[in-house]
Amino acid sequence: MRIALPLMLAALFAAGLVSTATGQAPAAPASPAAPALPSAADKALIARGEALFDQHCAGCHAPAIEGAPTRADLSTFDPQFITETLKTGEMQPMAKDFSDADIAAVTKFLLSY
Repeated sequence: MRIALPLMLAALFAAGLVSTATGQAPAAPASPAAPALPSAADKALIARGEALFDQHCAGCHAPAIEGAPTRADLSTFDPQFITETLKTGEMQPMAKDFSDADIAAVTKFLLSY
């Protein structure tokens, strides 16, 4: 009987049902954290970004004219890339009157999609 116990533990370990360190069942894997709900400030920033996007960007990016990424496409872009494109890149002429806060709002809106 003493020989059977180590063999049984070895089989349980191999099946992943027992940890060698404690002889106990392993802890359940942590479930992924639920995404944080946007705060009131985030909601206001997203709404401001949406208004700016609708006024200055949607003409090309909402229906997606040929060659322009859609809003869904833009939502996958790196935030730094979006910011730089609006500040100094090819979208700068359309965003020339945007403040840094406006650019942050448009970026937040795009990433909220």
